[in-house]
Amino acid sequence: MYEFDINTLWKHIKAFKKRIFLNCVAAGVVAVVVGYSIPKEYSSGVELAAELQDQKMLGGGAASLASLAGIDLNRGNDAIGPNLYPNVMSSNEFLVKLLYTPVETVDGTFKGTYMDYLRTQQRVPWWSYPMQGLKKLKASLLSKKKTVKAEGDSIDPTRLSEDELLLVNAAKMLVQCSIDDEFGTISIWARSQDPLVAKMLVDAATVELQNFITKYRTSKACNDLAYYQQLERKAHDEYIAAQEQHAYFCDTHLDLTSQKFIAERERLSNSMELAYSAYSKTQQQVQLAQAKVQEKTPAFTVIQAAAVPIVPDSPRKVLILFAFVFLTFIGTLGWVYFRLLFSAASPAMQANAGGAVTEPKTEEKQ
Repeated sequence: MYEFDINTLWKHIKAFKKRIFLNCVAAGVVAVVVGYSIPKEYSSGVELAAELQDQKMLGGGAASLASLAGIDLNRGNDAIGPNLYPNVMSSNEFLVKLLYTPVETVDGTFKGTYMDYLRTQQRVPWWSYPMQGLKKLKASLLSKKKTVKAEGDSIDPTRLSEDELLLVNAAKMLVQCSIDDEFGTISIWARSQDPLVAKMLVDAATVELQNFITKYRTSKACNDLAYYQQLERKAHDEYIAAQEQHAYFCDTHLDLTSQKFIAERERLSNSMELAYSAYSKTQQQVQLAQAKVQEKTPAFTVIQAAAVPIVPDSPRKVLILFAFVFLTFIGTLGWVYFRLLFSAASPAMQANAGGAVTEPKTEEKQ
């Protein structure tokens, strides 16, 4: 190796400027091919806020200091708070329900479930064709060993097949959720190769998450309501039975003045009144339980509704072009640098070892 200064490197770069230019042009052509080979993906999102139950808000300063320590003072008493909503959406149970969402392409050429859309309508780059061919060949060779589900069988989230696992993982990457701890907002977005499918997928995921939150928040109140409704039906049946016994006794013992019959009639009348009183109390309990369910039902405010995107979110062709050209430019400069650094010194360079290094005549001709 030999030492050289920056001027020598600059002269060497100028000697190879044609090669650097051609490499960058070739990289630009490759970038254009790659950019147009990647299928377009559209992104649609929704932003909403959910009401928090049993929430005791603290001052902004205390909440900010606690957030720096990783403590959420505004979480409330919920076991499943907003910070766990992304985990809920990434669960197999949630994603399997999402796979059965009816979707439609913007041009109307496809109508079906999101699962069928992923299976039949997904486009891939041309360099993925060999891998797909190998996968299909492998699937055909192993098809006899696999247990084929009957058509119409639902997917079991706890027992996914290889094909079903691929669908669930694809949905997990394409549908995501994030929480803004500062403002407490929930953002849900989805990506798809069709803009209308992306919007419909966001709407379905939003409804499914709202249903999950509502079911969780009202689960105890709904259980109490079901219990009181059961007591109400039982009290109603007992009241009807006591009423019928009293009416039957009165109809079959007319114009009787026996004290025994009078006492029995009063007993039946008291039993009927007690049954009616119990029935009336259970009715009040049912009404209170219904009000409790309504109180526990969270209210969702849509801050920004989902819309059908017009401009694709990816691929970013300009960024791909810049990355290819820039990396090629840096790589070519590195090649020139190491060629100069590690190549054998020419006689002209050896003659100028103590000063400025002149370039070989072969380089001057270039």
